[in-house]
Parts: sequence; C-alpha cells; structure tokens
Amino acid sequence: MHLPLGPRIPRPVRPTVGGSATGCQAGRYDPTAWETRPALSSASDRRGTVTWSFSENSEVPEEGRAPCAAPAGIGRNATIDRLWEAVTSATGPAVQLVRGEVGAGRTTVFAALAERLRSTRAVYQIACQPGDHLTPGLLAHRLLLALHQPAPSPASPAESAADARPPQDPPQPRPDPRGDAETLLGLFDRSRRGQGPAVILIDDAQHADPESVSLLRSVISGLASPRLLMSVAPVRCGWPAEQQAERAALTPLYDSRAVGITDLPPLTASDIARILAVRLHAVPDEDLVAEVHRLSGGNAAAVTAAAGGLAESGMVRVLIGHAQLVAHARILVLPDDDRFVRTLRGLGDVVWRVAKALSLLEHMGAPTARLIATATGLSDRTVGEALHRLVRYGFVIGPDGGRAAHAGGWAFRIPLVARAMQARLGPYERRVTSAIAVRALWARPSTAAGGAPEGNGHGGPAAHDAYLADRILDAGTLLERQRAARELFRVAERLRTTHGRRAWDWLRTAVELADDPAPGVSAVLAHASDAVHRGDSHVVEETAATLVRAHPLDALTRHTLAAVEITKLAATGDLAGLDARHRAHTAVVDRDSAVLAVLSASLLGLWSEVRDLVARTGLDQHPHPPQRAFGAALAATAMAVAGEPAAVYQSLRNPPAPDAGPPWATGVFGALLHQCEALLAMGDVTTLTAFLDERRLTVDRLPPQDVFLYQFLRGDWREAMANARRLLVNALPTERVPVSALVPARASTMLLAQGWPSRAKAVLDIARSVSTPMAHLLDADEAAAHLFLGRADDARETLRRGLAQASESGYVLGTGPLWSALAVTEAAEGRPDAAVSCLGRLRRAVAADGEGGRLLYLRTRMEAVRLSPALRKASDDTASDGPEAVAVARAWGQPYETARTLLAAAAAPRAKPRGAHLLREAYDRFGQLDALLWRHRTRMAMKDAGITVPDRRRAAQEMDLLLARLVAEGLTNRQLAAALSLSETSVSSRLNRLFRRVGLRSRVELTAAVTMGDPLFDLG
Repeated sequence: MHLPLGPRIPRPVRPTVGGSATGCQAGRYDPTAWETRPALSSASDRRGTVTWSFSENSEVPEEGRAPCAAPAGIGRNATIDRLWEAVTSATGPAVQLVRGEVGAGRTTVFAALAERLRSTRAVYQIACQPGDHLTPGLLAHRLLLALHQPAPSPASPAESAADARPPQDPPQPRPDPRGDAETLLGLFDRSRRGQGPAVILIDDAQHADPESVSLLRSVISGLASPRLLMSVAPVRCGWPAEQQAERAALTPLYDSRAVGITDLPPLTASDIARILAVRLHAVPDEDLVAEVHRLSGGNAAAVTAAAGGLAESGMVRVLIGHAQLVAHARILVLPDDDRFVRTLRGLGDVVWRVAKALSLLEHMGAPTARLIATATGLSDRTVGEALHRLVRYGFVIGPDGGRAAHAGGWAFRIPLVARAMQARLGPYERRVTSAIAVRALWARPSTAAGGAPEGNGHGGPAAHDAYLADRILDAGTLLERQRAARELFRVAERLRTTHGRRAWDWLRTAVELADDPAPGVSAVLAHASDAVHRGDSHVVEETAATLVRAHPLDALTRHTLAAVEITKLAATGDLAGLDARHRAHTAVVDRDSAVLAVLSASLLGLWSEVRDLVARTGLDQHPHPPQRAFGAALAATAMAVAGEPAAVYQSLRNPPAPDAGPPWATGVFGALLHQCEALLAMGDVTTLTAFLDERRLTVDRLPPQDVFLYQFLRGDWREAMANARRLLVNALPTERVPVSALVPARASTMLLAQGWPSRAKAVLDIARSVSTPMAHLLDADEAAAHLFLGRADDARETLRRGLAQASESGYVLGTGPLWSALAVTEAAEGRPDAAVSCLGRLRRAVAADGEGGRLLYLRTRMEAVRLSPALRKASDDTASDGPEAVAVARAWGQPYETARTLLAAAAAPRAKPRGAHLLREAYDRFGQLDALLWRHRTRMAMKDAGITVPDRRRAAQEMDLLLARLVAEGLTNRQLAAALSLSETSVSSRLNRLFRRVGLRSRVELTAAVTMGDPLFDLG
C-alpha cells in the first residue's frame, strides 16, 4: 500500500541557471550543490550551477514519484570545476579532451559547462554525429561557419537555453579547409581580437573526420583564443577498419603539450544515492543504492535507466521518507527503446547473437569466445570480430580490459546491459547455451569436487556454484538428469541462507529431475522454514506442490501442507481465509489435529481459544516431544497474553528434546520461536539473550520481526530502523502475532523520538489498514503522536479504545503502556482523581510482570506526580520512587527505558541532589539512540536546573536538525512552539537563523533538502 507521508513537495518545474527562475513562486533547492556546500550562501557563487526550481503552484507528485530527469551536476561538479579552471586560466591548455565511455555523461557535462561559461564569454557548441568521418573536412567546415557568425554574447541564465543549440549549417558553399591551416588560425585570431574570450565545445569528437583532426593538430601550437574543448568516447562508431586505431584519429592530439586530458570517472555509490534521492523524493536505502550501483557499473546513462526502470516498475516503494527495494521483485530489464538496446541492435545480427550468447557465458574465462562460437554456430573468426566490435563500442571488456574478475575472458562493462541481453534469449537459445556452459564446467576437474573452476575468479566459489546452478536450471533435460539433480541439491543446501529464492528454484528443479526425490523432503522443509522467516510467501506456497511430487501423501506430509497453507494465509494478510481454515480445524479436533487448530488460532490472535484448545486436547501432554513442546509453548504464550507471564518462564526451564523431523512450523523450533517471541513481547531482552546463549543460537537465526524487536530493546536503533523499513515494505502485521503488530508500534516509537511525528502516525495507519490482530498494541504510540501535536482529547480517546478492545478480547499484555499514558494524560489535564484511578489499574495490570512492570509503574507515578500539583500534595510515599526506578531500569537493560527513567527521576520532586548526574546520563543515552526529541527535552530540563549543556555546537546542530524535520513534517510555528515548549517568537528566530546558516530561503527548500537526505543535515 502507499500513503503520502508528511508535507507534499512541489515537483521540479525546469532546470535553470543562476538566480531564480522566471515565474518561480517559491524558493529553489539545488541538490547538485551537495558537493560544493556552503556555496548556497552566495548568489554569485551559484552562477552556472544547474538547479531545480520549485513552484508552489506546480502540480505536486506523490511521494516517491520520479521527476523526468535527475540534476546534471550530481557526481560531475568536480569535473566541471576543473574544466572551468582549465578554460578560464591564462596558462591553461589550448585544447582540452574530455574522455568517457558511452553513457558516461560527457554531453551533460558540456551542457552544464556551457551554461556556466556563457556568463563570461562567448560559447560555440558543435556536435559531431555518427558518419561524419565520411565527409573529409566536415568538422573544420563547421568551425569556420561558427566563427564566421556573430559571436553569441554572454547571456543571462534565462536566455541561455536557446543559445545552447548547436549552430545549423547554412545552405552556402562549403569552404575547403583541407591544408588551409592559415585560414583557420586567422579566424581563431580574429575571434580573439574582435569578440573577446571564447570557447568552442565539440561534443562526440570521436565521430570527427581525420582530415579535420589533422588540421586542428597543426594549428594547436598557435592557438591562444578561443579555447577548444572536445568530448571523446572510446568508440569509433562506423569508422573504416584502417581508421579504427587511435593514432589514425584523435591520438595525435594527445601527443601535444597544448592539449589537456580529463577523464570522466564512473559515478560513485554516493553519487548514485543523490541521484536516486532527487528522482524519488526520498532517501534511498543502502540496498537500493548498492543494486543500482551494481547494475549500472557507475555509468551515468545506465544509472538513469536503472533508477527510472526500478521506480516505474514498482520494484521500489517509498515509505516514511525512504525508498526501499521490494524483496523478491521481478528482475529489471531494459525496454526495446533503451539507448543501449537500440545501439546493440544497430550493430547487426551477428553482433546481436554474439552479445546474447556472451550474456550467459561471460563468466567462463578464457574459453568464452570458443564457447560462443559453439553456441551460435558462427566461426571463431566471426565471433572474435564481433567481440572486438563490442569492445570498440564500449559494451564489453576484453581479456586485457583490466578487470581481474574476468582475466583472460570477455565480460559486459555494464551488468544491466548483460541482463537485457539475457532477457532477449529465446527458450531454445538459453537451453543450448546453458548446456554448453555446464558441460564445459563439468569438464574441469575442480568442478567435480565442488570448487571454483580454473580461470574463473568471478566472485569465488559461492558465485561459481550459483552460476553453475543457474545454468543447470536453464539447460533442463539437455543434461544428464541425475548429475544435474545432485549438483542442484548440493548448491541449494550450501547457499540456502544467502541466495533465498534462487536456492529454492534450484531445489525445486532438483526434486523434479531426481529419480528418487524423497531424500530431498528435509531440504524442502528447511527451505520452507527459511522462507517463513524472511516472509517469502511465494516459496511457502510452492512448498505444497513440491512436497506432493517429492513424497507420498502420508499423515506427516498432509499435516505439513496444512501448516504451510495456514502460515501463507497469515503472511499474505488473508484473515478471512485463515479464519475459515481455523473453523474447519476446530470443527472436529483431537490431540493429533489440535496442532493446526492452535497454530491458526494464534495467528488470528485468539489466545484465549489457544489456551482452551491446549487444555481440552491435552496437546501439552502429547506423547511425541515436538508436538508436546509446541503445545506447551503456545499455552504459555496465551497465559502471558492473559497477564500470567510466569508460565513462559516455567516453559523455559523445561526445554524439549531435539526435533526429530516433524513439521517445521509446529515442531521444536516452532516452539522455541514462540518462547522467544513471548519474551520479546514482554520486553525481557535479558532473559531472551541468556536463553539463546543456552541453546547456542544467535539472534540472526530468528525471523526478521524478532531481530528488529531485539535491536530496538537493546538500543541498536540505527539497525532496527533499517530493518523496520524493510519489514514495513515487505511484510504485513498479520504474519507473526503478536510480534508483527509490535513492529509498527516500535517503529513509531523511534520515529517520534527522532522528530518524525507524521511518519510515526503514518506507520500506525498502515498497520491499521489491514485487520491487525491485537491492534491495541498500536494505541499507546498513536496516543503519543496525538499528544506531541497537542491533541489530548484524541489521545485519550485512542487509549480508551485500545483498553476496551483489549478487555473485550481478554488481553492484558500490552495494556500497561495504555494505562500509563492515560494516567499521565489525565494528570496533565488537571484530573487527579482520574489519574489516581488509572495508576491503580496500571498497578494491577503489571503486577505479575516482574521488573518491567514495576519500572513502568514507578516511572508513570513520578511523571503524573510532577504534572499534577494535587497529586503531589496527596502523595507522601513517592520519595523513593526515583532511586528505585533507576535501579530497576539499570537491571532491566534497555537503553531507551533507562534514559526515560533517568529523565523522570531527575525531574521528580526532591531529586535535586542527584538531578544533575541523572540528567547528564539521560542526555548521553538519548544521544546514543539519535532520539533528538528526547535530547531536546533533556536539554530544556538541564537549562531549567541551571546545568551546563555539554558540546553546545553539537546541541545547536541537533536543534537545527530537529526543527528541519518538524518543518518537513508540516508543523506550523505555533505547533512547533507547543511541541518544543518554546515561544512562537523563539521558534521564528531559530528558523530564521537556520535558513541563514544553511543557505536556504523557504520552508519548501528546507522540506526538499530534508526529504532528499541532504548531507547538510547529517550529524555524522
């Protein structure tokens, strides 16, 4: 699902240069200036920088919608600056060659440089085209015509767009420049004397005719002005064979001291992150950046194609300000009208066939060319010529291309192009070519032993095994079936945890190929278990069909299929289907069938029914240990939900025997997961850590929802937030109850603490858009968002609704935070009697929760007493609350809870002797969590207590960032003042200082900068 979050961002209207755009109603934000901050503070420093103009009256895109193009300067500002210096310096070279591969952005660099140069000098632009080499003297002719024309005067930014067009050849007799160096030099000199400084930009000079190049070589030594810049690709498009050598074309220019050379490097990952941020109006996730970087190889045109393709195909989702790569999305394939695909088709059928074969064989090392010849039926010589042509056009790296991974072989320069070629292989071509690759690999001795083949160092043994398995998958029955099945079983098992769905495809094919697939049943179940943990419902669903083929439909298999179906219904949010299955399993239930009824009831959140089913069927006394362990674990969780957590701790003292092979979802490991999740729901991370250590398990063996909650409780908020974004994009809160409902709740806690109230509320709204079981677990955080925005009545209504729903369903787990928030709200609103009543209900709700419950009660009472004078007068027994709460919090071991407790204890009456120490510790702990809102509240408490705030510079940066985030969330000055306990005058003054400090001029600019993750707001 997609919800627009926070304020709506005006979309870019058009690129402009220098000052504001004509008709622009609002400020301008320049994402290309990230590399040159703080130049935004000076209008003169911004001259010529390509920017995006924002208009309040323009159509507003949805969050994540891509603008038509990314800003030109990203990743190229440093190169443009160097070229500017070379051209404008009196001692710079007369001629500057700008080299870059096809798609590197040479034309974009020239366009941006031309815009910048026009403010100070005349600029002539000439673009060579493929086929120009066939007309001797054509480039020199264009130079003569350009210099004959009146020089374009330095233009204003608004006028420069029209001037950027290359001059058209007028219909007049063409002068013959061959050998006429004096004529050309004379025109250059007249241009210098009569028109002042001038620059000639020749784009795609690799297409220029050799005669003109030779003429230019002869006049370079006498050239003072105009300066000449030529962009050059390593492609000799369409040149005759005798002119393909560089020395026959542009290399003579390289030999001159009057010629400077600038190479365009590939875009870096940080460049790509900025491009994606501008295109998607969101901060790109690290996985998304890494994928685009891998696919594009840093090629600017490929980055644009990959970013646009991912955004338009639904493979990227934007949520809470971040762009995430959707898990298990289909593979991105370039369309037929893409520039790379069109160019490859234009090279002819032979090159096209060779390129397609190479896309499957590029990892084969030295024999690649010979294998391509075998696969295509072409001669070795024809294949060699086609490969060398692909190298000349910049698509392929040859054996001496300098990439160690392909030493001795051939490989595509841009992986995205290789993928495009693979997608255009026909079924028969793919099968035949893959079979040739597999036979070649099997013929190498190391392959038989499972090692990487000689001569193929691409990625090591794991990459080799994955490549081999993919080719076996494509080859199908063209290979010896049993050997193929053995290889696939081996690779699928070895790479099960790292290759996810690909490993599943290998295993499924192995089952189909094997004469006796029964031995693969355990592997199928293991893969299905992993798929459940990572939320891959596709693999879970396919497990059923695979098991039917692999094993007779005995009782165990039927039981497994039913458990798979139940799990899949929950993972996909089909609660109606899950409820129907539950009713079918509970219609006639006995001890053997009770497992499925209990499993479905737990996923529906029917915990009272879980307890009744276990008691009625005696599932916790089942003769088989796995079923008995599962029943006992679910019964203990049901009792914890009902307010009796002691049963969970009792179940931990009676560990089940090792799993002997019953279904993964309802066996011993399934029981262990429920025990871990019960502890996570109760917040007891200390016991959970000890339990995992005792079982010799690591946290990463748990499902991602559990890992997220563990990270949240341990205070690893940066990693937790990254995991939360992935879960919110790829998983539903119905998948694993109750922990899956706690994921959006805890994500909301972090977002609000870090200054994102609208995003915090949006996460909860998304969770409520499906019928989330145990939805009362979301209400405390929703109420916190309401309170932050000053909506106390909405907060009170939310809390009472959650308590009513919990009472109706028999839930006690999760009601403590609701009673706590309600008690504090009533105290703040001046209703001490209601606050006292809520404190009493809170005490009863957490009475059995041990240290965690005691901590919540003590902190709530301190906060309520501080807010209500009437409660303060009536409460004489609260003096020890602070020290006791701090001691309990330290033992409980949760940084966020500890920091909040320290702050509450420091603000409590009669806390002055220790208040300074408590506030400083709370301030440090909130800082470790990047909890900017709580850091601000702690600073306010420190100032009220007369305590010096450490590192004032850092504190000012944090305040700026908090204000920027809240402005980006759409808060008005009045709301900011109320939320931050400041006056409106103070808020206005702070915002004005912020705008001056960062060089931005409006809330629109500030919102754009924050939304796109401008490093200006990176605290480091």
